[in-house]
Amino acid sequence: HLHNMKSDVKAVRKNSTGTVFGGRTRLRGIILGSTSSSSAGQVTLRDGNNVDQFIVDVPAGDTFAYNLAEDGILFEGGMSIQAISNCTVTVILDK
Repeated sequence: HLHNMKSDVKAVRKNSTGTVFGGRTRLRGIILGSTSSSSAGQVTLRDGNNVDQFIVDVPAGDTFAYNLAEDGILFEGGMSIQAISNCTVTVILDK
């Protein structure tokens, strides 16, 4: 089953809380890189309606990469990092 991407995507790298994208978008993929050799990392992505849509962990000293199937996860009204610990994150999302 070949799936054509319906729109352009972009990657945003962050290591702190704050805005990732200002409008409606879809999460297509995520890459987490641990910055600690002893503590697991975690990121919480929140939409513009203050709903936490995606929470993901990365083991200490490891890298985690995940591509979401089909249409990804919809973020109405924007995307922000609500919480981040012991990692950097690269978010792949619709432009």
